[in-house]
Amino acid sequence: MSNIREVAKAAGVSVATVSRVINHDTEGRMTEETKERVWAAIADLNYKAPMGNIRKTQNPAKADAPLKIGCVISTEKNKYSDPYFLSMLSAIEEEARKNGCSVPYVIAAAELEESFFLGSTVSTSLDGIILMNTLSAPIYEHIKRTVPTLVGIDTFHNDIDNVVYNHYEAASMAVDTLVKMGYKKIGFVGAAPYGNKFTEGRRFRGYLAAMYSHNLPIDKETIIDCNWQEEACFKYINALHKKGKLPEAFVVASDLMAMAVLRRLYDLDVKVPAEVAVMGISDIEMSRFSNPPLSTIRIPTRDIGILAFRTLKERMSGYEGLPRTISLPMNVIIRSSI
Repeated sequence: MSNIREVAKAAGVSVATVSRVINHDTEGRMTEETKERVWAAIADLNYKAPMGNIRKTQNPAKADAPLKIGCVISTEKNKYSDPYFLSMLSAIEEEARKNGCSVPYVIAAAELEESFFLGSTVSTSLDGIILMNTLSAPIYEHIKRTVPTLVGIDTFHNDIDNVVYNHYEAASMAVDTLVKMGYKKIGFVGAAPYGNKFTEGRRFRGYLAAMYSHNLPIDKETIIDCNWQEEACFKYINALHKKGKLPEAFVVASDLMAMAVLRRLYDLDVKVPAEVAVMGISDIEMSRFSNPPLSTIRIPTRDIGILAFRTLKERMSGYEGLPRTISLPMNVIIRSSI
């Protein structure tokens, strides 16, 4: 049986346009010639849209039904525990409300993987999804077949629009900042995004490149893969302290984990920054209130969420240009931890 993407390819239009034709959506600009091509492709391929994918806009009672979008968050199963992703999600939800849309579907990447292999799949009633994580090929292909419009936040899916920032550069900026302040023995604490290897992490690679560029020694013992787990972080910091191997400074791949480092150093009576400096990456809201306040690389998370929603809305309204990568700038925030 043919699918909506095959219809879009045959008609030379986007999946979103096919969906709008099927749903008799007249909000976006669309020529009669485009509509005719789509209907011809539907007829040639004998395509039958799943009933859940059709918004019955001819029914006056449902004509003003809000567009429904979903979000896949790049976390483990507790999707509401990470303020970094919650900042993006809250911005998406706020923009959705302003535009008369709803966000009824939010799921962590790990939950999505698990539910997919247990036979539960994404709702066919969604008009679009914002992905905050690169998905495995089977799940991604299923979502592409099920949901008309996709936009990524920092994913490796290059056939959709992505709103990004440079992870590699963020870690390099953190190292550069510490070096300018006189630190030479700099360790790294972090993990890879869900589903990836630690050594493949862009922040880790940015840290390594910056250390090499400054001709600084790299002590493998001070490179900590904490797998985003506080207890693992505590264990490694304890071991380094016991052996007298703590570096002069740490670059930590997230502010949340940097605060775990600060907490453990405080428990060990290691003074920050007099004995060990700590530099985070993200600038979540609570970083200003840590003890001491955390120096970090500011990632514009709210702007990323806002732009992701607006990009998705533009696609749902019929924009058919090539997939875009929209990169946002970062800046250094100096506080008392370095």
